[in-house]
Amino acid sequence: MTGTSQGSAHPEIDSTVQSSLTSGVSSEVSEIPTSRPQPFADGEWEAIVAAAVAAVAEIEAAEARDDTAEAAISALLEAQPTGSRGALMLPVAPGESAQIPTWHSRGYWLALCEWIVTHTDRGRAALQRHGIAAATFVRGCAAHAQVAESATGRRVSACLDTLVSRSGLSVDQLKRCRRVLKLLELGVEQARGKKLNNVEREAAARLYGLIHGHAPVRLQRGAASVWSLSAPRWAVEAMPAPEKKPRPQRRSRRRRARAPRDYAATATRPVSSTTRRSAGTAPQSPSGSFPLDLSARKDHQARERAGVENSISMTVRPLALQRAAAELVERIPALRGSVGVDNLTGHRRGHIGSVCDLLVDAGIDTDRWTGIDIAQALTLDGATRGWTWPTAESMTSPLRLVAFRLTQLAWSDPSPTERKIRGRGLLGETPTATAHRLVRARRSALDEAATTQAPPASVEHRKALRAQFAAELAARKAGAAQTA
Repeated sequence: MTGTSQGSAHPEIDSTVQSSLTSGVSSEVSEIPTSRPQPFADGEWEAIVAAAVAAVAEIEAAEARDDTAEAAISALLEAQPTGSRGALMLPVAPGESAQIPTWHSRGYWLALCEWIVTHTDRGRAALQRHGIAAATFVRGCAAHAQVAESATGRRVSACLDTLVSRSGLSVDQLKRCRRVLKLLELGVEQARGKKLNNVEREAAARLYGLIHGHAPVRLQRGAASVWSLSAPRWAVEAMPAPEKKPRPQRRSRRRRARAPRDYAATATRPVSSTTRRSAGTAPQSPSGSFPLDLSARKDHQARERAGVENSISMTVRPLALQRAAAELVERIPALRGSVGVDNLTGHRRGHIGSVCDLLVDAGIDTDRWTGIDIAQALTLDGATRGWTWPTAESMTSPLRLVAFRLTQLAWSDPSPTERKIRGRGLLGETPTATAHRLVRARRSALDEAATTQAPPASVEHRKALRAQFAAELAARKAGAAQTA
């Protein structure tokens, strides 16, 4: 067509959109997009780069904080003393404890504290300044000494509530006692108690998990002050040395007339058991050394010369009592954490003899009552009264709780074991011994029944054995007939 781009031999390259010259706005939208990405301005590009750098720096700072927190947690765990019961103790600066004189023993330190406040002007002035009596001060010192290391007197990290329960004093009296200890240099505060931060709380939770094997029910939020009980030089020099007790004089013994010595009999006399040595107890052998044998022989000869028998008497607890105490500890949750050996740390928590003493003090006849009977009686009494055993973490003295529970029952009635084994005991056998004998017999029977038995013989095998036996019997009869 003439007059258009389609009809022209040279088509127009420009857009066919007609624009208004007066308004500057096109009257028709172009079908081909003409917008292209524009380059960033200098300010926009710098802002984007700065935001990216800030984000990377924030990530690196967070990772650095995590590494720092992990290192701080590891340092807190390494600073905890061995034998910790799960509570985090505030760390002490390295070398600070070396400047504090240690005590000689717990008894000596308590005697030193009592003597200083009763016989020296400095001690009396310290008591008067802080308004505390000497007897109250000594009770506070005893409470602190109970939770200190027995060898050095350091690492006293018990909270005031624990010291209140141990001493029976008030918090104000314990604080006054600590002020007097600090003034007399008998105690040094190495770390002030405080609220724990997030890192310290995490370290406390991990420490609890390492010791008890599970996460704590409630996170530790605070730590007690750390004290070291000391025996300063001025106090040791002011206190006179304890008087030594005079040694008892040996009793004189009449000398018996010596009989003429028979050298022939001496030569043929057998060697006594004290002087006989084997190859395993030679002086060079580690199993037995000559100085040890010689010292024992000298001690024996000294006792013979003095005419004094061995005064060391060891009271062995009956087997029934020990067995009942062991069964009681196994079945009472309150005693498991205070008696026996900790499986995680390997430290001994308490001796089973303390539980034996509880049973003896309660008047329980362990020849009639087993540990299982005692545990069942305590459980039934608690269910009747609506009592439950508290957790080990919430108790300060489990043995006292068990002792109180034992005093609430009458142990003169027949025990469950006596009612079960009535008429089944042997002559001279106690009920508990009878019960344990029957239990052992029952277990042996169960073990024998549990063992796999051989399968029974088949029909063919039995027929073959019968035929063999019949043949042998016939051969015997034929031989007997021939001889006859």
